[in-house]
Amino acid sequence: MDCKNIEQHIVDYLDGQLSVEESKHITKHIASCDSCKTIYDETKALFSAFENVEEEMPSDNLRTGFYKLLEEEKQLLDDKIVQLSQQKKEFPWKQAFQIAASIIFMFGGYFLGSHNSKRTSNQEISALQQETIELREDMMLAMIENQSPSKRIQAVNFTESFVKPDIKILEALIGRMQYDGNMNVRLAAAEALSEFPKSTIVKDAFIEALTTQKDPSLQIAIIQFLVKIQEKRAIAPMQQLLEESDTPDFVKDQVNSGISQII
Repeated sequence: MDCKNIEQHIVDYLDGQLSVEESKHITKHIASCDSCKTIYDETKALFSAFENVEEEMPSDNLRTGFYKLLEEEKQLLDDKIVQLSQQKKEFPWKQAFQIAASIIFMFGGYFLGSHNSKRTSNQEISALQQETIELREDMMLAMIENQSPSKRIQAVNFTESFVKPDIKILEALIGRMQYDGNMNVRLAAAEALSEFPKSTIVKDAFIEALTTQKDPSLQIAIIQFLVKIQEKRAIAPMQQLLEESDTPDFVKDQVNSGISQII
């Protein structure tokens, strides 16, 4: 791998998604390449910052400056996401991580500098937390458009950190479940969506998918979700599957079992 390839595999390397040989190669490379080592350190620090940011009480005298800098950094990231969509080029991971890392480090420094202040309201804390959530959503939406199936699966799995995802996140997952060219990505999207059984848009998407998807593994995943939430609207499309000659017998068995549990 050259430096460009190393950069594109840093995320998978940190997540332990690479083979033993690939991991050894990257470990050896970043030990001797200052540029790739910097990218590795920044990426690792970014993920660590997301997990370990402490909730402190910011002071009023830092609030204005923080929001101004945050908006400037967010605009830089938004511009890169728009550029990705318009030009259909691979997302610039190095720049995105650098921008995101700078926001997170600024975020942490902001709270650290205001540790002794107790004058800020809970409303301000909530606003700052929302800014962080929006940044994470933007990163996920950019990652899910990546040309690499493994990167798209990683973006799908990233939604586990969202307690209540925005509708644009759910719509992105639904799009992957319905239309992604890689079946593993479709299954990962279906699994991620199943974590939000109370969402109307998710229920509707699963019912529609039951009438359009032809892969048996995905059909079974959809049926199991609809049975779990006792969705009676699923009975009609499930019965239709029984009538279709190309439906595998083991899928029909799953359908029969599901219908008996819903009725």
